Amino acid sequence: MKIDSFVLAGGDAQKVDASFEGPKSLINIAGQPMIEYVLEALRQSSSLDRIAIALPADTDKSVFKNITGQIIPDTHGVIDAMSKAVEAFGDEGYLMAVSSDIPMINAEVIDAFIKKCEEKPGDIYYTIIPKDVMEDAYPGSKRTYFRVYEGAFTGGNVHMIKKTTFVENSGLAEQIFSMRKSPLSLIRLLGVTFLIKFALGRLKIGSVEDKAGKAFSAKVRTVTMLHPELGVDVDKPEDLALAESHLGKKSTT
Repeated sequence: MKIDSFVLAGGDAQKVDASFEGPKSLINIAGQPMIEYVLEALRQSSSLDRIAIALPADTDKSVFKNITGQIIPDTHGVIDAMSKAVEAFGDEGYLMAVSSDIPMINAEVIDAFIKKCEEKPGDIYYTIIPKDVMEDAYPGSKRTYFRVYEGAFTGGNVHMIKKTTFVENSGLAEQIFSMRKSPLSLIRLLGVTFLIKFALGRLKIGSVEDKAGKAFSAKVRTVTMLHPELGVDVDKPEDLALAESHLGKKSTT
């Protein structure tokens, strides 16, 4: 697989740290900006080609002067960032979208995700993490879970799509990505039958893959990861405290 990646550097810092002035991705955690942990994981991965940082349109680029990496400026949401990343990198291979607010990931996690994708040939990969894996690793961490036949899961913060599939389906992709943190909205998009099965806990992951695949005319794969780091995004003050505690201990060992 030829894989390029980009980091989404948007987000509301005030919801995480009301005293912080600047983009959420630059909030300091245990001595360095949050986005640096993510970029370090990507740089150290043995599976990636090029890496870029997608900045929202209202972002002052000068505040990222100390962050090393190709900048994709003036993006308007996830889909526009993906479109501009494809323009920058070309349409060969895959594009991996990574949130800047998952500082506890590392290269091993990224490589494990890509290895799983390689084992399940497809065009679109959506990451999920079992609820018990999340709660065992980070008890008390509040996440949004959804229940299907196979169990309860939360969505991860690393996803991948074949570039040509994205170019051919950018409109539908925009719907899917806008709902990526609302499983119920995604299920509604699939139809009433799926919504009823979801409500009864009888909806199977394979059925969702098949239905979504028909909508995209592509192979959609759900990637179940046992790496809780992919599910802990820093969206609230308590998430920041968790990351500071975890990464602070790691830096002293």
